[in-house]
Amino acid sequence: MKAGILYGPKNIRLGEMPEPQIHADEVLLESHAAGICGTDLHIYRGEFENRVRYPAVQGHEFGGVIAEVGKNVRGFKAGDRVVVDPIISCHQCPACLTGHINACQTLKLLGVDLNGGYGQFVAVPADRVLRLPEGIPMTHAPMVEMYALGHHILQRGEVQPGETVAILGAGKLGLSVLDVLCHSVSPGISIVSDLQPFRLQTARELGADHAIDLRETDLVERVLELTNGVGVDCVIECVGHYHLAGGQEAPLAQAVRMIRSGGRIVTTGLGDQTSAVHFRTLVLKEARIIASRVTRGEFPRAIQMMSRGLLHPELLITDVQPLASIGEAFDQVDRESPETIKIVLEIKEK
Repeated sequence: MKAGILYGPKNIRLGEMPEPQIHADEVLLESHAAGICGTDLHIYRGEFENRVRYPAVQGHEFGGVIAEVGKNVRGFKAGDRVVVDPIISCHQCPACLTGHINACQTLKLLGVDLNGGYGQFVAVPADRVLRLPEGIPMTHAPMVEMYALGHHILQRGEVQPGETVAILGAGKLGLSVLDVLCHSVSPGISIVSDLQPFRLQTARELGADHAIDLRETDLVERVLELTNGVGVDCVIECVGHYHLAGGQEAPLAQAVRMIRSGGRIVTTGLGDQTSAVHFRTLVLKEARIIASRVTRGEFPRAIQMMSRGLLHPELLITDVQPLASIGEAFDQVDRESPETIKIVLEIKEK
């Protein structure tokens, strides 16, 4: 079968590999569409070499059509449209036994630790697939995972209707969080910051009350001004590897200064930079810093909202490219093109 194969850092291209064989409790999925996300970029750059073995087939945000079901699989049949929740947990470690399966000590993801959606066919445990309603185009299937992340992050932050929320970073993750926030939680004030005008304009189209350009405005001062000096209830850091503008502090340091007393900070980025945080300020506010990793059962909520037309994947997917162009697509993401938010690869040839 054809697959987008990563042979080493920044060396990804179309290739051939054997079609996978399924076990009794798996389905063989014909992959139709797969997204390129921040984690995929980290892998492409060689930052996951302790987990990823070359040659590797990435793609953990994907959907398609079931081609074959294992003999023990019930409830699914060939021809079903599905999306894949890529998380595979051990269900035996302390985290799993307390229901925290996304923090499993031996967590594996399809498309990261195991072959994923950049191949024409993927072997997927049957309990990891969910039906994709006919009303959701297959090119939007990769956004289910992104919106599930949005739900999980907001849940980790305990965000309630009417609260003030600042999202740092208007990339694919930050905008996915914003889309869910504006159309399910009803925030009192939503604030988004970034360096790129195109992304800030997209944030406004998604419903952000304030989209702040870091090149022109001191973010902390503006947030405090908008909240009458109180600070926001929750800050969500979606920047990861950051670029500082005009001598401003790192995002997490800014978050500590702009959070209200007793507020929450959710950090989601996978950047390898260290951030200096003024812990005296954090302690005096008795604020919390909360980490958020992947998802924990939020896929059905994302699918439901997408099927009702409450979310806006068409604003976040800025490019749809064929699998044969995978090298060019990753180069475009790696260059951090200012008008690129989400690239979806069409795996199934038309």
